[in-house]
Amino acid sequence: MRPAGGPALVAAVALLLGAVPAARGEDEAEPKGRYRALLDEVLARRPPEAPAPATSQPLRLTCLTTPGEEGYVGALQEAVIEAPLSVLVALLDDVPHYRDLFPDTVDVHEVPGSRLGDRFVTAWQQKAPVFFLPDTHYQLVYRVDRQEPSRVVYRYWLRRPGALRHSDGAVLLEVLGPGQTRFTEYDFFDAAWGPVPLSMVWGEALKGMFLSDVAIKLKAEHPAWSYAKVAGEAAQLWRAEPGLAERCRAGARSAPSLLAPPRSPP
Repeated sequence: MRPAGGPALVAAVALLLGAVPAARGEDEAEPKGRYRALLDEVLARRPPEAPAPATSQPLRLTCLTTPGEEGYVGALQEAVIEAPLSVLVALLDDVPHYRDLFPDTVDVHEVPGSRLGDRFVTAWQQKAPVFFLPDTHYQLVYRVDRQEPSRVVYRYWLRRPGALRHSDGAVLLEVLGPGQTRFTEYDFFDAAWGPVPLSMVWGEALKGMFLSDVAIKLKAEHPAWSYAKVAGEAAQLWRAEPGLAERCRAGARSAPSLLAPPRSPP
């Protein structure tokens, strides 16, 4: 995002791995994960009247697995936000305030000279989990699609591989009705995990996604709230969902199956 979960996922994983090298070189060096093209296809064929997520929770999380590649972590995040599309777009376009929405983020800014239309690069600085480690730096490429008045898509991916090999994601904002927006996010990443347990990777990633996505929802619905209040309310909602990460993993779905185009009737 995040927009939302995307940076949250990269940030959580970057901290677990210790460091992700800052981007260098040209965009031709960008890693292309297995879900880059598939996500574009999913977004292109998504019907404009897709049903809203039926859930009483502030955010519905679905863990997505890649058969044969246990280290390829994925997630689908869905929410209904009681705010107009324009409010969500303004919130997600405000890159400098990402540091107030994503936990342990020191700084986020658009890389000078990187913008070409609605494509640009963001540079992130993430606080180290312990004082004697250096902060983590990485860059994400963004591409924003604003062609339809009732729908805005934010696509993003890792600009340069390091211990984190691939990261691909998308946030889809769609008008549901007057003052109501459907929020859908897909995120996938793969890394050289080494001795880091996958249970820890999933747990930290899902927590980061929940906190940042719910913060976006709360800030959009309560624009007068301070970012500190938003973060506190999001943390309280996370604590009210003990075992969420474990339940998500237990009910995980196959990403290739979920994202595959529907079969034509015989």
